Amino acid sequence: MTSAKQLLSLLCVSLLLSACSSSGSKKQFVVVPPSESQIESSVKDQVSLTLNAFTPVAGQALPNQSVLEAYENRGYDPIWIKDKKINMSIYKLVDILEQSYTHGLNPIHYHTGIIKEYLALKQPTPQQLAEMDVISTIALTSYAHDLSNGRYEPQLIDPNWQLDAPNNNWKDLLYLDSATDMVNSLPLLAPRSPQYQILQKWLVYYQDLAAKEKDIFVNAGVPLSAGDEGPRVAQLRARLVQLGDIRFSTRKVNEEQFDTRLKEALIRFQQRHHLTADGAAGSKTIEMLNIPLEARAKQIAYNLERWRWLPSELEANRIWVDLTNYTVDMHLNGELTSMKAVIGKPDRKTPVFKGLMTYMVTNPTWRVPHRIARENLLPKLQADPNYLVKHGYKVYSSWSIGAKELDSTKINWKSISEDKLAFRFEQEPDEGNALGQYKFMFPNKNEIYLHDTPAKHLFREEDRAFSSGCVRLENPTEFAKEITKGSKQFNDMNKSLKTGSNTVITLPTYIPVYLVYFTVVPNANGMLEFRNDIYERDALMEEAMGYSAFGPRDSI
Repeated sequence: MTSAKQLLSLLCVSLLLSACSSSGSKKQFVVVPPSESQIESSVKDQVSLTLNAFTPVAGQALPNQSVLEAYENRGYDPIWIKDKKINMSIYKLVDILEQSYTHGLNPIHYHTGIIKEYLALKQPTPQQLAEMDVISTIALTSYAHDLSNGRYEPQLIDPNWQLDAPNNNWKDLLYLDSATDMVNSLPLLAPRSPQYQILQKWLVYYQDLAAKEKDIFVNAGVPLSAGDEGPRVAQLRARLVQLGDIRFSTRKVNEEQFDTRLKEALIRFQQRHHLTADGAAGSKTIEMLNIPLEARAKQIAYNLERWRWLPSELEANRIWVDLTNYTVDMHLNGELTSMKAVIGKPDRKTPVFKGLMTYMVTNPTWRVPHRIARENLLPKLQADPNYLVKHGYKVYSSWSIGAKELDSTKINWKSISEDKLAFRFEQEPDEGNALGQYKFMFPNKNEIYLHDTPAKHLFREEDRAFSSGCVRLENPTEFAKEITKGSKQFNDMNKSLKTGSNTVITLPTYIPVYLVYFTVVPNANGMLEFRNDIYERDALMEEAMGYSAFGPRDSI
């Protein structure tokens, strides 16, 4: 075989391994160069065969093509065998892969058991050595990719999740000088966000805790509050200790008494679970307290994967639309400004994506989207033919540029069905305009933007999912000032507001906009904040990832 002849020097490293103990301890290997007749296969042959055997699974990215290209680039020299010895870094690789569950990934995807079986062979054949080399490289590459970019394709999980920012940093790892360098570089591929790192530490905490002790649950019953006594109070205290809301103390306490310290701890728990922070354990609070450690660990794992879908490094200047927190955070010029927001209803979800804010419009005209016209506006017109006149709308014969303006009071709206509605509706700038005084644009296929609103009362609500998809701002004037501060555009904006003119203002600096969705985030104190899954996206993550988040103690 031609390829075998070309790789004779490679396959002279085919090994007869010394006996390996069943404990998997590292032993010295004796390398005996085989004869050409002993060569049954080559790394080149095994690359093709093994890559075909380890085919991708739907929704999971196994970057096999990159493995093939890496071997081609090195002339099919093995990666894990050098100078007639197995590189000991393969053991470190196995250790790292077995710990992948600490990132919310599943070790079974990285073939550690198979690699260990090859390493335990007393007298591996040349073919087995070639297989071991290729499978180890597949495992390294898959983990590098998954740690850097996420394992799953977000749009296969949720079509409304359009934020996926893959990078090729993980591929560079395959072209480093040695296997040792490759393995040592693996941890550097994880997201660099402090939030990711804190989430990972908490995942490990939950994993370790669940391995050592059982969940402590609070029995159902009447609400518990300050001054109460009994075994349920002791359960409440023990659960708050278990979850980290009460720090361990040597100070003696009456476990069954609901004292001030217990109330303060419960308030902290309620705050980080978006509950009414009244310091009393009612049914909703007890329900949250009793969510099992395993369920919380899985939830953390879902959010670690979401972080891996983001760019590895975020821009210093950015706008962060935090959907589950109903807030918009402006990270501009080293300062953070936050304000409340109203987001899409559950049946009109605000999608997750990244845009680039390039301009704003003062005193905007609102061109009503088709869906809102069909579902919202048409029923109002059928009930009141004068609705458009009363609320400052104009109607046009079609969506074409030269469409004729029509008299809305002369149209028989009751005779028009939703699927036949072809008119274009526009609401003129005034104080009742649905967009208020400002519209902030980052052009995208979803036609989503940030804007003002006359419905200020909605910002008094805790849960603010009321819009048709776009994001309403509590303080749009402050937002406008921040993104135009110190520029000519700031003066243009003020002038247009005084005159009431509809004006398009190009921003002095374009700003990245992230619309993100996290159900677990670290709070300012480093504790975990569990948020309402308003769009039920965690259930989609569970279906896609479908595994236990606790690592080796489980049968995965």
